[in-house]
Amino acid sequence: MTRSTSAWIEEVAYKLVGGQRFLLRLPPRVGKTYLIRELAEYIGSSAIYVDGNAFTDMTHKAEREALASQIEEAVKGPGGAQVLFDAYDTAVSRPGGARLQNWLSRRFIDGDNAQDIGAMFTARCSTQVERPGAGSPLLSRVSPIDPPKLGISRSADVAPEVQEWFGDSSLFANQAFSADGFSPTTVADRCEQDRSYLQDVREAATEVLRRQRIDEQFDSVGARSAASGLFTSEGPTLLFKRLEASLQPPGMDPRWPSVLSGSVQKFVEMVAGAQTITWCDRYMYRDIQPLRKFLQAVVTTVGCQVRLLGAPAVGDRVISRAEMLRLNLIPGVEARFITSADHYDLHDRHVFVGSGGFVVPQVHVIVGEQRPGSAVAAVVSRFGVNYDVVWERSIQP
Repeated sequence: MTRSTSAWIEEVAYKLVGGQRFLLRLPPRVGKTYLIRELAEYIGSSAIYVDGNAFTDMTHKAEREALASQIEEAVKGPGGAQVLFDAYDTAVSRPGGARLQNWLSRRFIDGDNAQDIGAMFTARCSTQVERPGAGSPLLSRVSPIDPPKLGISRSADVAPEVQEWFGDSSLFANQAFSADGFSPTTVADRCEQDRSYLQDVREAATEVLRRQRIDEQFDSVGARSAASGLFTSEGPTLLFKRLEASLQPPGMDPRWPSVLSGSVQKFVEMVAGAQTITWCDRYMYRDIQPLRKFLQAVVTTVGCQVRLLGAPAVGDRVISRAEMLRLNLIPGVEARFITSADHYDLHDRHVFVGSGGFVVPQVHVIVGEQRPGSAVAAVVSRFGVNYDVVWERSIQP
């Protein structure tokens, strides 16, 4: 661990014990979990580590109740409680996320039993961390915080070669020194193959990538954090020069592939980097077995949560509970019915990835049961409906 990282942990831990609250944004696999676990170890018994990835569709309520119990127990001690909530964006994006946000708002801010509990929330740079209309704006009361930077200590942490590669990113320097010696190419190779990392940087730091330097005054903390290690206020680092081609927005052929393997690959490329997607098609459940086979291939490859929305009937045929169960038993997949109120508003077939998404061909084409012909997929920045709201009021089979 570099001295700057150690100094950052000490300083932030002191503030957390004092009741302050922070939001740390970083791209995937740069160091969010590493930092928050180091904070928990440094603070000791009063720190409560929470894994947002554990808040699945089935466990959301149980995880929330367990956290409430841990807080109540910790506040009885002399050190109070410090909640270290890793992957908060994942937890709040799942079904039950609105209740979690509302509960945390009341517990931390405006509830009858609200207390000065220190907290650290982590999230990717480009994801949403608020559920609209769900209680008080929790994260508007939380201060964004920059990750540790080289040079925070009085003496220089590392040689100039490290800063040439990674600028002031203490976390990338840590990774480069994790094995014996200094290996920046190992870090660069990993980043180049990490589609989630590349996608998060592209979405959060678009203007920084265009400008090729960080503007400390005007860039958001999310953009600065996404560009950490790639740029400084002076310009690009060697890491950016190594990754420049990979960080260019990928050109997408709008035509839909004519073979199932190509269809799976195209779908995976569209949703790469998303943690939760919503796929809406009124005729979603027309053919359960081809859809099931397609989804198994997708979730195995991309690893995100897939939410399906379709009508409860296709033509004169009513979709059975047994058919829906076959879909809901796939790990990472939840299938629901759209309400009658939404049925006539959801005209197009969409894949919603959290901030815009894609207009896609009908499900029969995507799962390989019909030739694509002129079918295409198109990127859209926003839809005419709020798919998070549509999902919340959808019907569980």
